[in-house]
Amino acid sequence: MRQLLQNPGIPDSHWTRLLAALELPGAEPVQGALADIFFALDASHAGFKRQALQRASPRLPGHIARWFDAQLLPDRLPRITALATRWSVLARPSADISTRARRCSPDDSRSLAQQVVLAFARDDGQAQQEFLHHCITCHDKLAFMLARQALLRTTAKLPPHWESVSLALEQTMELV
Repeated sequence: MRQLLQNPGIPDSHWTRLLAALELPGAEPVQGALADIFFALDASHAGFKRQALQRASPRLPGHIARWFDAQLLPDRLPRITALATRWSVLARPSADISTRARRCSPDDSRSLAQQVVLAFARDDGQAQQEFLHHCITCHDKLAFMLARQALLRTTAKLPPHWESVSLALEQTMELV
């Protein structure tokens, strides 16, 4: 990491970091490393950027991979970009993304949804309240939707506080 910060134009440092990100769960670390590559390296490294994107693509959502692909030929990504994540060290995430995306990644949302389904099965009211508070606070419609769908497969009706959170999230104008 230190080499990357001191000499961001050296592809080998980026490649090592990308390989390390691929060892971590989820897409966010991989996307963050890739955003740093596309920010730090100019058009003369288009072949390297293409190779990095090919290696990372299976871990990225399709629309993100296509967005990176469209950035292969331009010189560099701007320092502040919607492609950066919390895992980026050179590029910075843009404020021009959804509140949920700034506060938690889709990986986080999926994990939280799985955890609350287990908490629901254990009848852990505290964990459910914390989850619902997270959903409202972070506008995490994705986590709420995933948990709600999973719970409704096994439960006929959710408790009233789940419905009030659902209505509150529906009223927000922000997309997931």
